[in-house]
Amino acid sequence: MNWLFWNVRGANKKYKQKELRKYIKTKYITLAGITETKVKEHKATTVAANVDPNWGFLNNYRSAINGRIWLLWDSRLYTVAKLKEEAQLLHCQVNTIASNKTCVITVIYGYNTCEERKSMWDTLKILAQGMNIPWLIVGDFNAMLYPQDRLYGNPVQYGEIKDFNDCIHELLLNEVRWTGDYYTWTNKQQSKERICSRLDRAFGNHEWMMECGHIVMEYDVPLILDHNSMVLALQTNQSDIKVPFRFFNTWADHEKFQDIVKQVWQQKFSNWKMKDIWMKLKALKSLFKHLNNEEFRNITQRIDKARNELVIIHKQLTSKWSDDLIEQERTTMQNLKKWSMIEDNIMKQKSRAKWIKLGDSNTKYFSAVVKERVGEKPLRRSHH
Repeated sequence: MNWLFWNVRGANKKYKQKELRKYIKTKYITLAGITETKVKEHKATTVAANVDPNWGFLNNYRSAINGRIWLLWDSRLYTVAKLKEEAQLLHCQVNTIASNKTCVITVIYGYNTCEERKSMWDTLKILAQGMNIPWLIVGDFNAMLYPQDRLYGNPVQYGEIKDFNDCIHELLLNEVRWTGDYYTWTNKQQSKERICSRLDRAFGNHEWMMECGHIVMEYDVPLILDHNSMVLALQTNQSDIKVPFRFFNTWADHEKFQDIVKQVWQQKFSNWKMKDIWMKLKALKSLFKHLNNEEFRNITQRIDKARNELVIIHKQLTSKWSDDLIEQERTTMQNLKKWSMIEDNIMKQKSRAKWIKLGDSNTKYFSAVVKERVGEKPLRRSHH
């Protein structure tokens, strides 16, 4: 089962309907978010039925002329309810019948100008309030997130990316793992007139990343269109990716660290100096892994344990004060602070989210970013 999201730039032509119908069949699509249909409202049901006559159908005609966004799905597999619609988004709850799992999908088709898109960013911020189930925000944002998101043409200006960046950071969203071409749209022009941009993206909230972070979005070829299709492979298995060795800075603060390094560095492995250093570093790797397993495993559980112990001590102090309890309180608070700081340091180093200051209470966000980072390197291929 796969989900499709695609700016088709008009679905009135019979040949486009035929290509879309064939694509849905060959890619085993079970839910599709289609944008820029340009289909008049009185023709919508007929055109949608040409794609698949047995599928459910929602749209945003009440908010936009020509219904800028459609959502179609296999009614045997899902129940879908519209939660909100605007001209630039269609916000729906999707329930998978077989597993009874629920998520929220917001299909995006942004306006062309920064000023017009401001209402879309504001609405997303409102929708995010109280969102505690998996949430996928996906589609053609008609906006760029980074300076490198346009190839050729005029350079990307700060004003073009600011609102998008602010929204993503404020909502603590993470880009869904993806593979395929970096640039998702082209104007199809020749030579110096050709422009490529990354306009189509998919983001997940913390709950999405925790439950569906292994799922991969494929940016497929555009075929007869100017936007790449986006295919979300729901049955993607988590890859057995071999995690490379990573040195965690917090190890250097451990009391055993210097002795471990000294023990190895005093040995001689080779007469060739560079090889000697390389073999020493290799020997240290296994010792550091042992140190990590022995001293830094289950940090979250240690934090929870310290919190629970602190609650018990505080309850005891309310009924019976003693120097021993005060000492236990002091020691437990020190342990809680110690493990909390270690966790923040490790998660910060893993996530590489340097724009978040150490000490912010953002462990949920860090965890989601880590999950995104782990998957992105083996999957992406660069545009040539």
